[in-house]
Amino acid sequence: MKLKNKVLWVFAGGILLVLLLFLEQQFFQTRKKQIAVILSEDAVSDFCAFQEGIYDGAEDCAVSLRIIHTPELSENAWAELLSAQKKQGCDGVLLFCPEQYYTGSEKFYAETLEQCKLPVFSVTYAPAFFHGAYSDGMEQISEILSPQIQETAQGAFEISADTTQAKSVRIAESVEQCLKQNDAVYDRDTSFENGSKTLLVCGETDDTKAFSRAAAVIQICPEQPDYTLLTSGAVDMIVTENDYGFGYQAIAYLTKRMQGKNVPFSPPELREVTKENLFDAQQDALLFE
Repeated sequence: MKLKNKVLWVFAGGILLVLLLFLEQQFFQTRKKQIAVILSEDAVSDFCAFQEGIYDGAEDCAVSLRIIHTPELSENAWAELLSAQKKQGCDGVLLFCPEQYYTGSEKFYAETLEQCKLPVFSVTYAPAFFHGAYSDGMEQISEILSPQIQETAQGAFEISADTTQAKSVRIAESVEQCLKQNDAVYDRDTSFENGSKTLLVCGETDDTKAFSRAAAVIQICPEQPDYTLLTSGAVDMIVTENDYGFGYQAIAYLTKRMQGKNVPFSPPELREVTKENLFDAQQDALLFE
């Protein structure tokens, strides 16, 4: 009788153990992975362009987001914030323009990314922050501009950029690199009067007077493209960036990294908009989605 009871207890215990293991597996399968999105307290307006893509990416990838608005961070505060994310249940980290809130050295920044136990991806426009997995959105700039450069007789260009804005400076650096690759003649002085050069406007600008003095004008990645400049003939082409796709792909990339997949980041798409294709049905769907 005792032996029979003992067998029954062992059998019941085995069933209970299997049930507990099943419930534990179900819990971990249903728990959403979480991504911490860290941005400056003052970056709300800049972040808005990416926000919808980030939220839609999180929904499609079945992950949750933890949005953190941070003040300026010293090296110690930065390291503490980064390491705290794992303790708080995050599985990955998206850094939005860390140059806007991290005030320490480049070396320390790079070291903390290497030591971080979570997948980290950065959206940044400052070369000092080009460490780990990152993108500045300029991966396709050479592919877009090279045909325009090669078609221009003698390759005479002017670069215009707002040097107080990190993004404009980064765009100008990418444009300059593209010009060098194509052996084009260029300078950064937009005070020319002969009207024989193509003006490359990097980011936003309030100096539209220079447009009338140029043989042609190409505006590259402005935050808020003004398409009336195309219809009026003041600008010949606007190269726009897909901030929605940028945010979406950042989440998709981090999700795959959190799943243990070693995949490359799919760079955001740049679009060439001209007066001729501005009102194409396909272009409308892309620009005004």
